[in-house]
Amino acid sequence: MKIFESEVTLITGVGRRIGIGAAICREIARHGGDIFFAYWNEYDKEVFPDKVTRDTEEIINELKQFGVRVESLEIDLSKPDAAQTLFQQAEETLGAPTILINNAACCIETGFAELSSEVLDRHYAVNVRAVTMLCSEFVKRANEGNIINLISGQSLGSMGASHIAYTITKAAVEMLAIQLAPELDELNIRINSVDPGPVDTGWMTQDIKQEIIKASSRGQISLPKDTAQLIVSILMDKDKKTGQTIHAER
Repeated sequence: MKIFESEVTLITGVGRRIGIGAAICREIARHGGDIFFAYWNEYDKEVFPDKVTRDTEEIINELKQFGVRVESLEIDLSKPDAAQTLFQQAEETLGAPTILINNAACCIETGFAELSSEVLDRHYAVNVRAVTMLCSEFVKRANEGNIINLISGQSLGSMGASHIAYTITKAAVEMLAIQLAPELDELNIRINSVDPGPVDTGWMTQDIKQEIIKASSRGQISLPKDTAQLIVSILMDKDKKTGQTIHAER
């Protein structure tokens, strides 16, 4: 029996084949887990205007080659009812999720002097409200399971004032795991945060890559598959750690 053969994973932010979300799906499917993934093409077009592709069908076909069931839904996570809609769709098609991976994020670079309440609200809606409500829906429906929230290295140092809306909302997500872990542990639900560090998902120039290599403890660029393998190792953790922040670079 494969490790995740009886598991259903609900994961957000799986719009691009070269992204972290797709890599996580591959790694879980490789180990026998069924996948329900969410994506939002409008955001991908905004952030990657020169690299937009319609990867959804390719991702689905690739995952099905592992012999698992795969379903997907295009959904705007900033909508108040997004979490409930996602879980309803997942349950109707694959059954109740036993693993929740909050990978989707809103990250729009804005000069601090130009920061607006609209920009803050947009980040909050996706990075905090949606993640929190997805966790809540999971707890309502699951008898046990795992929650993994992807964050950034905001607690390790500044990422620059132009990313303040992103970093402060991601900091809230890190706190979510710390605060929820004791109560969820009583329900046999683990919740952890993962900071993948800088990962090459198509946004790095050669200059950026060289800077990251110099600063990295590993002396190399992290790829999406590295994050995926880390997450699978956390899901398989025999010590059942919870309420932790796991930094890929440490």
